[in-house]
Amino acid sequence: MSVSIITRKINARTVTIKLVDGSIVHGKINLHRSDIEIQRVSDLFTKVKDPFIVVFDATAEGKVGRVLVLNKNNVVWVSPEDEPRQAEQSPPEEPKPKESGGSLLDRLRQT
Repeated sequence: MSVSIITRKINARTVTIKLVDGSIVHGKINLHRSDIEIQRVSDLFTKVKDPFIVVFDATAEGKVGRVLVLNKNNVVWVSPEDEPRQAEQSPPEEPKPKESGGSLLDRLRQT
């Protein structure tokens, strides 16, 4: 008996999706496709002809960790969750300067 291992590359993006029935789905979608280059969440809706999207690690209707297959025709909007990029992260705080110890006259009087 032979064992085959199936591996798939995953380029997950966290999204919030609103459906036509008003329900909200939070989860992840895979942007990696072997047949077409996808860089943005919107490309999944405009460049990919498959009428369905798979949402994994999904939270919907109070249930967590679900896998959902959604028809694109039932999607009202999708909001990608912005993940901070290295260039957009705030720089580390600079150390605060030492307190002066008073005015120049006060410091001269102390010496």
